[in-house]
Formats: sequence, C-alpha cells, structure tokens
Amino acid sequence: MDKAVKELAKEVKKLRKENEKLAKAVEKSREDQAKSSQKVLDLLEERLSTRDAGADEVEDQPDHDEDGGFVTAETAEESGVEEAPEAQQDIQEGPEVTGAAKRRAEELGVDPSGVEGTGSGGRVLVKDVEAAAGQ
Repeated sequence: MDKAVKELAKEVKKLRKENEKLAKAVEKSREDQAKSSQKVLDLLEERLSTRDAGADEVEDQPDHDEDGGFVTAETAEESGVEEAPEAQQDIQEGPEVTGAAKRRAEELGVDPSGVEGTGSGGRVLVKDVEAAAGQ
C-alpha cells in the first residue's frame, strides 16, 4: 500500500507541474490577446480619425458636387462637371454580356452587342448567343 500511495503522490506532483505550465501558457496567451486587441483598437481609432478629418475635404473630391452629393452621369451633364470615373464605367455600348457568352460569341463569329439578352436586366447569355448564331 505504501508503494501505491507513493506512486499516486508522484503522479499528483507531475500533474501539478503540468497544470502550472498550462496556467502560464494561458496567461501568456491572454497577454498576447490583450496586446493584439489594443493594436486593433489603435488602428480603428487611427482610421476613424483619418476618415473624420477627410470629411471636411468632401468638396475637393471630384466624385462629389458642391453640396457634398455624389456626381452621377446625369448630374454631371446638367452642371457641366466632368463625369465621375464610376459614372463613366457604368456607360456601356450595347447590352451587358456574360464572360462565357463573350467567349461563345467569339467562337461562333457573332457580335454580342447585337444580340437581345434574356438574362437578368437584359444580360446576354450563352444561349442567347447560340440562338443568334442559329444553333
């Protein structure tokens, strides 16, 4: 029985040491987490203060009008202001064509700008290109 008690005491001692190691690891992990959280908070605060400081400069930005509103193709035309880059990108020649439909049109020798699209918002689909090609 003495031997069993000694073995149990030895095992308890090992477990206590392991427990201490784990407690130290958890503490270190918490410290690291706190440091990381503080870095994130500092970055957020920096970004927010930069954004707030930039709010006063809205009139200097070419995509805003004198009232701070966004310049669109229509408002740019009315006021004689150059179009915002986003508005220029929205203007397309002909219907919107999916990438797959463009490739299929090239294979079949069909001009996709002359194809009537049946997709969402008139988008030209592969089946529309094939129908235009007579397939």
